[in-house]
Amino acid sequence: MIELVVVVAILSLFLMIAVFNIAGLFANTGFDGRAFELVNLMRRAASNAAQSGTRFEVRLDFDQGIYLVRRISTDLAADVLEDEIIDVGYFDDKFILDYVMFDDFESTHEGLALFRVGKNGWQYGGKIVLLNDRGEPYSIVVNRISRNVEFKSGDVEILTPKLRDEIVF
Repeated sequence: MIELVVVVAILSLFLMIAVFNIAGLFANTGFDGRAFELVNLMRRAASNAAQSGTRFEVRLDFDQGIYLVRRISTDLAADVLEDEIIDVGYFDDKFILDYVMFDDFESTHEGLALFRVGKNGWQYGGKIVLLNDRGEPYSIVVNRISRNVEFKSGDVEILTPKLRDEIVF
């Protein structure tokens, strides 16, 4: 009888560990997990660019509903070669790409939006606004000055470069 109780206890322990692991997998496929995955890809691209001098690009494609992170290996940055692709992710009705606004006030909600980063940092800063399945906005903010990429709740304001005539002495 004692052996049976010990076996049941051990099986219960394994079952509990499996349930926690499966729950963790489902949590990572939720909105927050997918958003953090995109943020981490962008951070790694910026870090690798700073260390290696290689240029990277994050392509947000509204029409195809995908994002793509790639290493730019040719002077023709518009051409995406298969061996340049680092990762691809998808937008859907639970992870919606709403719009992108760059720090020069240009914005888009169609076509391609490109964030490129090299040894000297991001070419443009801005924000990527995502919506969850309840329509709540979240922002991925790319700061080209500090090189930070942050995930924030809401449709946040972004830092924009000051114009020369706005500077007060």
